[in-house]
Amino acid sequence: MTKKNGIFDEAGPSSEDIKSNSADASGGDKMNRREFVRRSGALGLSLPLLGGLSSAASTALFPASARAAMPGQCVLGVTQEAVNFNPLLYVNTGVETSVEFIVFDALWKIDPTGKFIPNLATAIPDQENGGISKDGRSWTIKLRPDVFWHDGTPFTAADVIFTLETLMNPKVAVRSRNGHEHVDSYQAVDDHTIQIKLKDDFAPYLVSWQKTSIIPKHILASLPDINTAPFNTAPIGTGPFKFKNRVAGSYIEFEPNPKYHGGPPKLSSLIQKYVPDQQTLYAQFQTGEVDIYDLQGIPPLLYAKAKTLPGAKIELSASPFVEFIYFNCGKPQFSDKRVRQALYMAVDKKGWIDQVYYGVPIPTLSYLPPNHWAYNQNLKDPGYDPQKAAALLDELGWKVGNDGVRARDGVRLAFTMSTTAGNKSREQAQQVVQQNFKKINVEMTIKNMPASVVWGDYTVKSEFDTLMVGWDALLYPDPDYTDRIGSKLIPAKGGSGSNYVQYENPEIDQLCAKGVSTVGQTERKAIYDRIQEILLEDLPFAPIFAYQTIIGTKDRVHGYKVNPYTPISSWNTNEWSVS
Repeated sequence: MTKKNGIFDEAGPSSEDIKSNSADASGGDKMNRREFVRRSGALGLSLPLLGGLSSAASTALFPASARAAMPGQCVLGVTQEAVNFNPLLYVNTGVETSVEFIVFDALWKIDPTGKFIPNLATAIPDQENGGISKDGRSWTIKLRPDVFWHDGTPFTAADVIFTLETLMNPKVAVRSRNGHEHVDSYQAVDDHTIQIKLKDDFAPYLVSWQKTSIIPKHILASLPDINTAPFNTAPIGTGPFKFKNRVAGSYIEFEPNPKYHGGPPKLSSLIQKYVPDQQTLYAQFQTGEVDIYDLQGIPPLLYAKAKTLPGAKIELSASPFVEFIYFNCGKPQFSDKRVRQALYMAVDKKGWIDQVYYGVPIPTLSYLPPNHWAYNQNLKDPGYDPQKAAALLDELGWKVGNDGVRARDGVRLAFTMSTTAGNKSREQAQQVVQQNFKKINVEMTIKNMPASVVWGDYTVKSEFDTLMVGWDALLYPDPDYTDRIGSKLIPAKGGSGSNYVQYENPEIDQLCAKGVSTVGQTERKAIYDRIQEILLEDLPFAPIFAYQTIIGTKDRVHGYKVNPYTPISSWNTNEWSVS
């Protein structure tokens, strides 16, 4: 949900309804990072603290190293638990991206203005400096000679080549190839120079490398299976901090890398603290147990109150994340796009946003936020029309049975909807959507699980019926969405990618290929306009809103910079300090 970045229906359930539904349906206590934050804020409730603990009691569970206000220590609070730290493999964008930024480096990074900044590379390649050929297909990248892995081993071009080879290895379950499938050939010219030739034009290739953290060849090359390597939970990178310790269900501790090529970090310790309840995390931000409240952000319910907090800075941040209802097109209930259209018309999107999220998120009809240059401003909202939705289902032969639920050819129009358990805002939104569907005789059952479960094989292998989820374009800010909609990128069918809805459309495949091979922005916009038109027609996923995150930082924190181009703002932790 992309770094900060961010839902709603008219009448919501009561506090007791919400709490009982959470207890009965969720089956876990973790939340969905960004979305989770936004949603939980939508509850106008005084929710019990995590596990029934008071803020003081929960603090007592953490050693001094896991609490804020320590000299030189900064605590970043998140509502989902990071469990996979291999930057090529993780699924949970946000909390695991945070670990990636802290421990690893890419060739370059992106700053809050959208400008690329050299990192492991000495410069951003372009045609003027000779890094990119005139035809755009030959790339020469110079690497810094003063970079070391956390175990002291020198970083070289061999690590970049190994990373590229790992991405292209069909036996490795990478989350995305990030455009590297367009590579024709590559070589290490010397220890600090690599050359890459593309087989076709690929406009967002700079973004591909900004999204690709480098992994160590000397640690991983000899292992039989990177998918299950111990490295994935005990990473070694070149980043500003070293991975020191993880206490499952509690926190991750990082220690500074004094030899960091970007300059030694100013913090003596950095903690990523996991607090699965949004409002509990807000309470800890109030008391100073947490210095930074990022990712999902402060609940919208508390926005006005948060702005009055002494000693804290509260700001809204745009986000690349969009909230969806994901339909599993491989399930018989959703195989017909007209059924998905009817369900979309039955959802009161405005009510969802206003009631659950206090109007903070921005409505969208696309996978892109409406302020993006490629957003199709001509998209037509089918609107909230349960009568029309019911009529369409009648026309399609989905007749209401004796049990009050529609069915056709022996298949009931009944399904589950899943998200992160404990995400109070989403749980409230689920109940609203559940009632929306009930009005048209569709049965939706809430089936929530801990984040580590719901975003594991359950999602990746398309075991779900529907999901309430927030995701970004993996190459954001580029509008390419191939990884999530390409027909050859369905993990459940043997592909490596993120097409978890199992959507297949030959025209979309052709347009996606054309979109990344076209350079001019005007020409590209026409292509992505058409892609968005088709997606709104086919609705493999139903877009609801684009996030706006309410970020909180204590005044004692310096150097922290909100970055709308990253899913979490831990992109420059080497510059953070505390007073």
